[in-house]
Amino acid sequence: MFSLVIKPTTIRLVLTIALSSSWPIHQIDINNACLHGDLDFPVYMHQPLGFSSTNSSLVCCLNKAIYGLKQAPRSWFQKLSTTFVRMGFSSSKSDISLFTRFTPTDTIFVLVYVDDILSTGSFKPLVQDFIHNLNTTFGLKDLGPLHYFLGIEVTWLPDNTLHLSQ
Repeated sequence: MFSLVIKPTTIRLVLTIALSSSWPIHQIDINNACLHGDLDFPVYMHQPLGFSSTNSSLVCCLNKAIYGLKQAPRSWFQKLSTTFVRMGFSSSKSDISLFTRFTPTDTIFVLVYVDDILSTGSFKPLVQDFIHNLNTTFGLKDLGPLHYFLGIEVTWLPDNTLHLSQ
């Protein structure tokens, strides 16, 4: 089983940068993430329950990755990272699930935990534009400002700090 996820230290570091710079932090959830993954080789499976066929020895050839398939998380992450690279992002050397894009005027960070994504940047319309562009490739839910991520409840305080509780 393979699934690249963001390191907790990286999450804390990016949240600290975003808070100290008063950047917006948005969370996104990709719909049916593993189904977006492409398979590089043929994968066959037994007929699913309820599938009626006169010949029970026939098998199904998968065109896309499905949940439960060992290759699914890897193919999903590869598809997502390729999309990010096309959008001008680069992956961090210290944490492959952190994607960054720097321009002379703006910065944006994207943290990936399987299908849960946090995005923050120096300019709110830049973050919204990123979410819109990602939505044209994958179906997603923009969950708005950060409020619950990886089992941690996030409460925004009036002094632009966060209270994290689990």
